[in-house]
Amino acid sequence: MRHVQSTFTYIDSLLGAIERLARSDLSPFMQEKVDLAPDEGRLILSSVAVARTRMLEALDRLRVPRPQPSVSARWSIETTYNFAASAFSELDLSRLRAYGAADDEVGRELEALASDLETLVRRSVALLHERDSGALQERLATLHGPVGEVLRGLERLSLEHGLAELRSLIAAAAERATSATFDVGVFGRVSAGKSSLINALAGTTLLPVGVTPATAVPLRVTRGELGAVVHMLDGSRHEIPVEAVGAYGTEEQNPQNRRGVREVGIRAPTVPEGLRFLDTPGVGSFATSGPAQAFAWLPRCDLGLVLVAAGSPVGPDEIALVAGLFHAGIACRVLLSKSDLLTPDERARAIAYVGRELASALDPAHTVEVEAVSTLPGYAEQMDALRRTVLEPLAADHARAARDALRVRLHRLIGAASAAMVGRPQAGVDDRMTAEGARLAARERIRDETRALADSTPHVLREAADILAAAWSRGEDGAPAVRQAMLSAPGRTLSAVTDALDHARAGGSSDPARRRMPPLFDPPLLGTLAELAPPRHRPRLLYRTLARRHLQPIAPALQDALQRYASRLRAWGLAGLDDPGPAVWTPQPGDDAPLYGPLAELDALVRAM
Repeated sequence: MRHVQSTFTYIDSLLGAIERLARSDLSPFMQEKVDLAPDEGRLILSSVAVARTRMLEALDRLRVPRPQPSVSARWSIETTYNFAASAFSELDLSRLRAYGAADDEVGRELEALASDLETLVRRSVALLHERDSGALQERLATLHGPVGEVLRGLERLSLEHGLAELRSLIAAAAERATSATFDVGVFGRVSAGKSSLINALAGTTLLPVGVTPATAVPLRVTRGELGAVVHMLDGSRHEIPVEAVGAYGTEEQNPQNRRGVREVGIRAPTVPEGLRFLDTPGVGSFATSGPAQAFAWLPRCDLGLVLVAAGSPVGPDEIALVAGLFHAGIACRVLLSKSDLLTPDERARAIAYVGRELASALDPAHTVEVEAVSTLPGYAEQMDALRRTVLEPLAADHARAARDALRVRLHRLIGAASAAMVGRPQAGVDDRMTAEGARLAARERIRDETRALADSTPHVLREAADILAAAWSRGEDGAPAVRQAMLSAPGRTLSAVTDALDHARAGGSSDPARRRMPPLFDPPLLGTLAELAPPRHRPRLLYRTLARRHLQPIAPALQDALQRYASRLRAWGLAGLDDPGPAVWTPQPGDDAPLYGPLAELDALVRAM
């Protein structure tokens, strides 16, 4: 009997392959070509259906149990995505050379592509982690008033137009519509100080902290009688003492979330009334589920605090977090954490640097404030300023603040849906010729500029040495200035590539606002420049020569970093000429951008709330 069942299961898998071919639903990477007439395809599909029916009837007559699904589709999809991510890693240049000679430029192009694909996989896995106990439609049916009408309308349109990327935002808005608390999410890299910050804001030590990556699952901190409740992925929940939170919520005691925890809710009487803090797993960790959960939980707050540790460069993860918050219609502030490690002058320069990096990567419509914080006792004025200017006003009128945040979220969600559904305007023949000429010119300029950047190592080292010598002549440690100079090295090239894209789009190709975030220059070699103190007992006339000799050993690493970045920037620029990609920008409240048909009615309901 088992043999019959397994044989029928195998035959069904073969029939499934025939179905895909008969529907002409083929991948461009498949061997088969579409050569079936429509009538032939329908006949084949009919025969497949008949074969399945006959097999099921035979099982019933023989009293063989029908096969029952035993594996979660989510698990299978996530596992397959992980296999795909592993395959992407095979595009590494060093591995390609094992198969024969590989051109460096082609190899770097493939590495840049692999990086983009891995990012896509991470976002897709994050979507899988957006699971709820009930169906989205059932949850939306319980919402009354304009909010329910707007979200149900958005959910219908997302199904009609295949806008799967909006469904997690709709679900998050539905969750926030039923809560009167104002939720503050804390995001950032591993060991950026997220848990320490929440402990300081809550007024007591609730979350585990440490040098090693701590948070493994989302932790929510709210006001109430001291205690905690663990919510499991299977829907169960149980109370635990606060001291036991580490056993469920830390990577050390619950590695890769082996216990199957969905989230941990923590209560403490010292938490400000009406506020709820969300501590998320750090991005950039080796734990595969942590970054996915961090991005999946982005839409579930009303204010996002993104931490950038002092002394660390702004990387793609921080940019993605800030952009994700803006995309979801959520207010965002960036905090320079662990600022006690910097002098006042260094702190001011670091804040300016973080602001510049974010401004260059985000749309001009998105402005974000950067401020320094430290949880050490000697820096209480920084925490007091954050409480006084941000948290206390929200806590004082949290219900209204939550409603206002929901209104902005809905407006932004409508704008995102409209941008996804409205096609590009049709251009005339002359316009298309102009646009094509602009694209060709931009393509050539992008190649020239990035090629020059790849060969700019000697020039960058000379400039860095001059900056280092100048710092030494003032009796200063030159490491911060040298790091800043090297981080700024690709700035002119990035501006030139962006300018080329804007000129091409001005010719009619697409809207400049719909631009993917550019790659970030974050070379590992900067970590080796911890301190560059002035040389002792050496005449100042030799400072420039000594500075060049001091920096010369990092030349190979700098050259490799610049070449890799030039390749990624070239790939980003060339892709932007043909495909504007997903919009990071979405309409701000009060914008007069025309909305897609039915969405205009939903937007009117939001404005009237």
